[in-house]
Amino acid sequence: MQEQKKVYLTAISYELGDFHSIKEIDELKEKPQVLETLLTLGLEKYSKSYLTTLEMAKKSALATLEKTKISAKNIDLLIYASYSFWDLESPGFIEIGRLIDELGLENAYPIGTFLSGCGNLQTALRMATNFIQSEECKNILIITVDRFSEKQSRIVQPNVSVLSDAAASCLLTSSEVKGEFEILCTSQNMDATISSLDPNSQSLEILEKITDGTYQAFEKALKTTGKEAKDIRTIITNNYNISVTKSLCASLGFDIYQAYTKNISRFAHASAADNIINLSDFALENSLLSNDLILLLGTGPSTWGCSILSKNS
Repeated sequence: MQEQKKVYLTAISYELGDFHSIKEIDELKEKPQVLETLLTLGLEKYSKSYLTTLEMAKKSALATLEKTKISAKNIDLLIYASYSFWDLESPGFIEIGRLIDELGLENAYPIGTFLSGCGNLQTALRMATNFIQSEECKNILIITVDRFSEKQSRIVQPNVSVLSDAAASCLLTSSEVKGEFEILCTSQNMDATISSLDPNSQSLEILEKITDGTYQAFEKALKTTGKEAKDIRTIITNNYNISVTKSLCASLGFDIYQAYTKNISRFAHASAADNIINLSDFALENSLLSNDLILLLGTGPSTWGCSILSKNS
């Protein structure tokens, strides 16, 4: 039986907007109790960008391409993960094409993913890994970006965090010498019934479903890799708040000290970009050993995904 091709993640970059205190958000000024709760749970600032969604995506992607020796023309696929389409000209296809042209991705075919919300990264990683392992592609650029309009609420229901504008990008490749992390697996799970629940009156039921869905996705990842929770050094989650992070850690058998939480106060919740940004910052701040395992946990409204990465030597 032929050995499965290895897939590596490298050249992480990201783009954040200007930082503002969450106290400046008009909606929270009108809800002082919610504001006080969020501050108590570790939130301080959020990111607000005056660039368009595609401008943010471009800046991050250019930085990723500059970090790798792989030529832009050797990128086979662009996976664009976002659910922010309000500032794109309908239907947006021309602008995505323009982005590809400006990045010099002359041989990259575009694929979009948006239905997993804040778990869009895991969908992108799963697709990219499968494309590389099936030998249809060698190099894939992933961009995840979300930006929110003034007309949208920045409060993450049920009052657990604040939304930030951000873009993040990375390269998935089959070239080992250029890979900082090997992707061992990505597993996903969903529960469509959660979409019918009211986040205010049925928050406890929602939390139970999230806990169960997250655990099932994690169990799939452990079974696929043959690993145990004790083998994993660090868990990287979306940035909601300290209490949510503690609950997620406890449900999967981790201590809170194993989670990277510094960016909760720095910029709150940057949608699916959280995982990549946190991975980048964690790797810069800590000395990782070869084969250290890191769990990326992406949680959307009704979807949950786990990616297990191994530090490449």
